[in-house]
Amino acid sequence: MAAVPSYRELAQRTLGQAAADLNAMPQGQVASAEITARSAKAQAIATVAVAQALLEIGDVLRENLRGDA
Repeated sequence: MAAVPSYRELAQRTLGQAAADLNAMPQGQVASAEITARSAKAQAIATVAVAQALLEIGDVLRENLRGDA
């Protein structure tokens, strides 16, 4: 069975996906609706990465607080 990835690893992968989506943005004459939709998708993916990173920070802080108790 594969190891469960940490929130940090998930956030890194998710940010990579958002970056890939932005890098795949078409160049030249493109309908503004398509650019808006692609940008919104990349922003949503990046927001998920932020949530994953915050969960990782919370886990690290919780572990450190338990160690001090």
